[in-house]
Amino acid sequence: MTNLARILALLVLLSGACARMAEGIETVVATVDGETETLVGRALKRDSAGGMFLETIAGGRYVLPADQVQSRTSNSETFAPLTPEAMGEALLAEAPEGFRIHTTEHYVVCYDTSREYAEWTSSLLEGLYRAFTNYWSKAKLELSEPEFPLAVVIFRDVNDYAAAARSELGAGAANVVGFYSLKSNRVIMYDITGSDALRGARSDRRDIGRMLAQPAAAPLVATIVHEATHQVSFNCGLLKRYSNLPLWFAEGLAIYFEAPDPNGARGWRGIGKINHLRMATFRENLPQWNTARLASLLADDRRLRDPRSAIDAYADAWALTYYLIRYHRQEYTAYVKELASLEPLAEFTPDERIAMFQKHFGELEPLARDLVRTMSRLR
Repeated sequence: MTNLARILALLVLLSGACARMAEGIETVVATVDGETETLVGRALKRDSAGGMFLETIAGGRYVLPADQVQSRTSNSETFAPLTPEAMGEALLAEAPEGFRIHTTEHYVVCYDTSREYAEWTSSLLEGLYRAFTNYWSKAKLELSEPEFPLAVVIFRDVNDYAAAARSELGAGAANVVGFYSLKSNRVIMYDITGSDALRGARSDRRDIGRMLAQPAAAPLVATIVHEATHQVSFNCGLLKRYSNLPLWFAEGLAIYFEAPDPNGARGWRGIGKINHLRMATFRENLPQWNTARLASLLADDRRLRDPRSAIDAYADAWALTYYLIRYHRQEYTAYVKELASLEPLAEFTPDERIAMFQKHFGELEPLARDLVRTMSRLR
């Protein structure tokens, strides 16, 4: 999830006066990222000034302050998400020439790389989808089938990807192999077999599998799994987009699922395996770990958003998530259920965020002590 600071600033414009809208079809001409776009969907909320929170038939969600809305028309037709076939057509209409579509049970993959790589990626993502839904079903959490086909866009060339990702990731887009867009509800990435770390022959799935079995591929594959975990979380009823979730929770959950495996055939260890990269960083910081450090992670998202502290904060988020799931599973599940109930555009003070956490896990000081003691022994 990226560019959330800007998004959260826009949410303030729609909070408070917003009311839930009845379903119907809205056609809205609006300014989005400096460009004029026509969006077709349903208004989830609207404020008295004419701003709206719109969900499109392709699954995009747009926070549109009144000054971005150029015109709108509405009718009483029933809202209907795009079918996989229509989603593919919509993706191709936006993509440069040369892109094709590969469809699986849950995913619509739009790509201009090899079909073999698109198939490998969709196989990885379907595996994640099954593992994710099975995991939470066993935890007695009710999930739902995605309302929208899960859209994935794969660029063959990293520069083309960076250009497409710049509006959401900024100038550093090329430094990240992929990302999940809260706005478009898509995972966007480039073909990692063409990265500098893995560049080589990739004529068929056997070659691709061989390349992705290299240790250098593990963190790249982990990033794909990480971003796809965000997408599944927000599309299977576990969480709601734009509900102002604690960032440590959203990112900690994705890291818990990503677990890279430098020695595995696919570069992914599976759900809940020890994330040795994050654990190493966490242990370096153990002398500084205390109740105040835990409280700062819970109260707001600043440490995770600040590039100077993000690496350490992400390791803290993984460690806290791993500890809570492994040693306080029942309480963690109850906490997830409460977060799942949060409505879009909800706002919470730092004290409210900490209070919600303590409601399920108790006082912070004993929890922080036990976390340090338990995680320092982990092997």
